[in-house]
Amino acid sequence: MNLIEEDKKKAKRFVYATIGAFDGVHIGHQQLIKSMVNKAHQDSANALVVTFHPHPVVVLKSLPMPFYISTPSEKEIIFRQLGVDSVLDLKFTKKMAGMEPDEFIDLLLTQYPITQFWLGKDFTLGKNRAGNLTVLGEIGKEKGFSVIECPFIEDGHRKVSSSEIRKWIISGVFPPTTRALNRYYSLKGKVTHGDSRGKKIGFPTANLDVWQGKLIPMAGVYATWITIDDQTFPSVTNVGVRPTFESTDKTPKVEAYILDFDQDIYNKQVQLHFVENIRVEKKFNSIDELVSQIQRDAKQAEEILKNVKKPTGLFT
Repeated sequence: MNLIEEDKKKAKRFVYATIGAFDGVHIGHQQLIKSMVNKAHQDSANALVVTFHPHPVVVLKSLPMPFYISTPSEKEIIFRQLGVDSVLDLKFTKKMAGMEPDEFIDLLLTQYPITQFWLGKDFTLGKNRAGNLTVLGEIGKEKGFSVIECPFIEDGHRKVSSSEIRKWIISGVFPPTTRALNRYYSLKGKVTHGDSRGKKIGFPTANLDVWQGKLIPMAGVYATWITIDDQTFPSVTNVGVRPTFESTDKTPKVEAYILDFDQDIYNKQVQLHFVENIRVEKKFNSIDELVSQIQRDAKQAEEILKNVKKPTGLFT
């Protein structure tokens, strides 16, 4: 996975910055970043996001994959949509985790003339997470920057968090995921050749080769949009191991049947947007029974998608 390269735009005198892993870039992240961008541009300053890959918790707790809501490149796209001028994606290591707060801040200040840091109220950085807002404020008095404390965004009296969103994705619960992300959760990947079983029963599917770090929803059938060459089509997607076919391969697959579509899209990069779970994956007693269910699934997906927005990046 290629990391986003550092983007240094120094046309303006000052920089306002925020720091975080920002996995998913959810509505809480978006509000913080939009507020910073608006104030920076109002003050003729540049807006900078400092982010990390791998995610610090992945490194420090040696978490297995999949874990991520968004890839580094997906994060950068959203940052740009929010009006950010520069993105610095740092490779997070245990050595970086052991840096003192002022040591890490000095690294940033040698690269950018940062005069404000915009941070969430529970933000910490550095060795033993010692760099909280109070500590950073004291460092700022010496080094010439101020710290702007940003409030949490709540959904139903609970702080919107990436960890909660990960639980929803894994459980296939997409309406709250969509609200929290301000967009549909999506998987990107190249369309690869499968075993053509879908085609043989009249429902050819696009099999996605998805980055192993991205979270995959639980086994089931979903109403989805699929974007191909900047065009978006309704689709119904199966995630799972296709138990009716008794395959020995137990690796979950992501296969999209595109409604009213007949084009060769092998080797194309596509994006699959999850809207709603239709049913759990199950084993059928016969191929005819499976075909009848797929027909019902396709009709249900079509009805669901008639009443929701097509994906257009961030909704607001």
